Amino acid sequence: MLLSFNRLDTVRQILAQIARVQPPRIYLASDGAREGKINAQGIAESTLVQEVREFLLDSIDWDCAVHTRFLDSNLGCKAAVSSAISWFFSYEEQGIILEDDCLPTLSFFRFCDELLARYKEQERVMMISGWSALDFAPNPSVETLCPKARLSEDYFFSKYNHIWGWASWARAWAKYELESSDFVSDFARFAFSSTSERRSWRRTFGAYYAGKIDTWDYPWTFSIWKSRGLCVYPKNNMIQNIGFNRQDAAHTQGDSKFARMPSYDLIFPLTHPRHIAPNPALDSLNFSLVFEMPSLLRRVVRKIQKILKSLSPRH
Repeated sequence: MLLSFNRLDTVRQILAQIARVQPPRIYLASDGAREGKINAQGIAESTLVQEVREFLLDSIDWDCAVHTRFLDSNLGCKAAVSSAISWFFSYEEQGIILEDDCLPTLSFFRFCDELLARYKEQERVMMISGWSALDFAPNPSVETLCPKARLSEDYFFSKYNHIWGWASWARAWAKYELESSDFVSDFARFAFSSTSERRSWRRTFGAYYAGKIDTWDYPWTFSIWKSRGLCVYPKNNMIQNIGFNRQDAAHTQGDSKFARMPSYDLIFPLTHPRHIAPNPALDSLNFSLVFEMPSLLRRVVRKIQKILKSLSPRH
């Protein structure tokens, strides 16, 4: 399934890669334009959304069954994406999901296809990621210090589910809960490698369930952890996010080290892990590389919080 919205330039690149593998079925999902929204060039968002949809329908020229879910009104990231994925898995037992800014290498598709088949009946395996942050580990040329260099398999099992290019099964998505019935109780059962990690995710999930974050992926993470699920995490990154540093980006505005991620085509056959079990050391590294706030920024935030607390009226 390809999720698109109003960015024709990125959609062109993603579809060009999809066309190289020519899937026999493709699902196109697009949220509706925001009413009255005009971009910096004075073009109505409704025009941009329509251009993307027309391009997609006109450009799929191989033998392919095309299914569309083009919404008339805007639901926003949280509702539009989550409901689109549910729509997709209502027709397919398994499949690959790409957003319009996630540019895959060609081997990403074979990687997903092989592992979707391999772990189809393994209930605990809930997702296959194509994106990896292991290249940001310190001293990548020194084997003793770089976990990626010490990893002999092509992937490992992680509690983390990066969604910049991924695949899953309908049986796993069936466990997805957009809202938690008991956030506090469920969160208390999750295992973390450090107090910092626990606090960070308590803050993030708390903000989401308080309605402060409009997204679909945090509840997917929460649902996987609640089910004690695992995700395939690749040793080598296969996805470039080409949506950074754009005014039309929803969650990737500004510059980021992740905008300059190298991506790789894998060598097959894959080397598989011997056991389906999490890798706590690499999960801890993953948290540090992707989610943990830098120490200086963390100190600044805490200082600001103290100042704001001191200025708050006392009752």
